[in-house]
Amino acid sequence: MKSRFADIDNAIKAYIADEISMEKNKELEELVFFSSYTIKFDVFKKATQKLKKILRQKLPYEWHVWKVDAARVIEKYHLDVSYESERYTYLLQALLKAQIKINEAVMGHFIGLCKKAHSFEYIESRAEQIYKLLFDDMGKENVCKTSSLL
Repeated sequence: MKSRFADIDNAIKAYIADEISMEKNKELEELVFFSSYTIKFDVFKKATQKLKKILRQKLPYEWHVWKVDAARVIEKYHLDVSYESERYTYLLQALLKAQIKINEAVMGHFIGLCKKAHSFEYIESRAEQIYKLLFDDMGKENVCKTSSLL
């Protein structure tokens, strides 16, 4: 992203790195293991495709969704951006592009975690926890709740 708004470009680069890092470092392993059997990646792909479509349309009124993020980025990175200016429109467009990059990075990370969750070695390493979850002494209610997760 090279433009005449270098300060915004640098802030967006930092924003992307921060958001990707935050998403990748969440404790998703448990959720991924038990939900990866039912979650379809099409949902994430379609959302990202929709963002790309909005970007291709180049209609600023579609970018209003990023106004809250824009305010946060302006404050966090101490940007001099006045609302409704050319710089503000550029920031909104940059945030849209950033969200696409973040989505793609998070999808790649999530797919990697799902592959790990489906590997025999991983399942074998978690056998005791899986057994305890499925056959806990707490009764049938837990088994029913667990079944809905799978």
